[in-house]
Amino acid sequence: MVQDPKQAGHSAGPADSAAATAGDRSGNGLRSPWIVLTAVALGTMMEALDGTVVAVANPVIAVDLDTDLSTLQWVTNGYMLAVACVLITAGKLGDRYGHKRFFLVGMAAFSATSVMAGLADDIGMLIFWRVLQGISGAVLAPSGLAVLKATFPKDRLKVAIGVWSAVGALAMAAGPFIGGVMVDLLNWRWVFFVNLVVGVAAFALGAWAIPAIRPEGAGRSFDLPGVVLLTAALFALVWGIIQVPEHGWGAGRTLGSFAAALVLGTLFVLRERTTAEALLPPSLFRLRAISIGTTALLVGGFAAFGATFYLALYLQQVHGFEPMQAGLGLLPFTVLFGVGAPTGAVLNQRFGPRVPLSLGLSLIAVALLGLSWMTGDSSYHAMWPFLAPLGVGMGMVAPTAIEMIVNSAPSQLTGVASGLQQTALMLGGVLGTAALGSMISARVSAVLPQELADADVPEPLAASLEQMSKVVSQGVVPVPQGTPASAARAAADAGHAAFMEGFQLAMLGGTAFVLAGALLVLLLAPRAETVADADPDATPTSDGERDTATGAETAS
Repeated sequence: MVQDPKQAGHSAGPADSAAATAGDRSGNGLRSPWIVLTAVALGTMMEALDGTVVAVANPVIAVDLDTDLSTLQWVTNGYMLAVACVLITAGKLGDRYGHKRFFLVGMAAFSATSVMAGLADDIGMLIFWRVLQGISGAVLAPSGLAVLKATFPKDRLKVAIGVWSAVGALAMAAGPFIGGVMVDLLNWRWVFFVNLVVGVAAFALGAWAIPAIRPEGAGRSFDLPGVVLLTAALFALVWGIIQVPEHGWGAGRTLGSFAAALVLGTLFVLRERTTAEALLPPSLFRLRAISIGTTALLVGGFAAFGATFYLALYLQQVHGFEPMQAGLGLLPFTVLFGVGAPTGAVLNQRFGPRVPLSLGLSLIAVALLGLSWMTGDSSYHAMWPFLAPLGVGMGMVAPTAIEMIVNSAPSQLTGVASGLQQTALMLGGVLGTAALGSMISARVSAVLPQELADADVPEPLAASLEQMSKVVSQGVVPVPQGTPASAARAAADAGHAAFMEGFQLAMLGGTAFVLAGALLVLLLAPRAETVADADPDATPTSDGERDTATGAETAS
């Protein structure tokens, strides 16, 4: 256990704290840091996997629990909403009360709620347990990264963060494939039950190996009003984004949610600027590495997870792939993420974060542009080559941006920084799914009547499908039983053609968004590597990258 230098009778600065921590890392009977990394990586894998593993199981869940599409979406949306709202607060609680404790509590709760989700016998209970699962994941995730920063010496922390972030991102990317295997070979409930096995192993290893280090923020006050305002603002923001695919950007409930998020966010910023112990100090964002790293994660999450969501629909609904086949179809993205991560680390080491971030986002933009050329008749072989730059690009962006954020934050805000980077990635994924979905929906509504007419679909069936354009926007063409085979085939072709027109528009829109992010990163990201443990309350210089208290600096 690390003794607080202030309690030892002297005032400790950042250098003293770093020296004390480094001394504890060096030995004194602590377990190997690589064992700690294994425990944290197992927990991260379990939590990250659950964000996407349910995607291919949803159609089977809908049939088994007899639910409609709008309700089914909350199996995923409820989880993401809970995670996004709690991450930063959970990171702050870990900073104050100890990250080992919060990691183990989150691990146990996540395993238990996973089992209960698998046992749910109706859709309402499944959504309930998914929300609690999301809260548990938000408690678990930030403390895992904070444990690594407290365990590894600075010269090996880069490798540890690279492995940690790669495991988490690979797990998210592999979710559809693993979910497809579980659904095809067992049943959808094993998508949740498998977490118990991983959770028990990670809990046991973590309880044995993770050092119980006294948090630097243990004696500080807690910004409860800030917690309430931030949670409410994030809830309103994510809730509004989730409404977009079904109700559109201009709907009253959507605009009302965004307005509430703006008001609550403004109140939160005002609160944080005046309170002595801020939950998320606004000055933290004056550090260019943190603001640009957060932006890069949001843009990368927007593209990667938004695109893979609709690619999974494309493979299953347009090409008729089974869940496991769809997961296998997305495997190039997963595998090549593992190529991008070490490549980005090498480039970051040699040139600083500007090169891997801008290059990675550019590769993602190339991938989306290539995917925009696909049609309903395109074979799988026309799709998978564009999964390569998508995977490599995201592999370069995620670990680099995460390291920028965590290494730039002061040690007493490690949990907050970890929660911030994961919130950015989660918000990017939710926003990407919603924004791309709204583009698909708008285009389908516009072109579906003409596609049905061109395919000579009988008038009653065509009128019915036009009323269900939002369903067609998911790639599903609901044809009533008893419809003649020729009419059913014509309707399916027309619906899929409309869906693909929407898909093409969405990929082009995503390309423009990612290119804008790549340009921003190219212009503003630091060239040299970020120095850890900067003081966010220090006044930056004009380039926003010098800490006057510690002297930490990164070149622009």
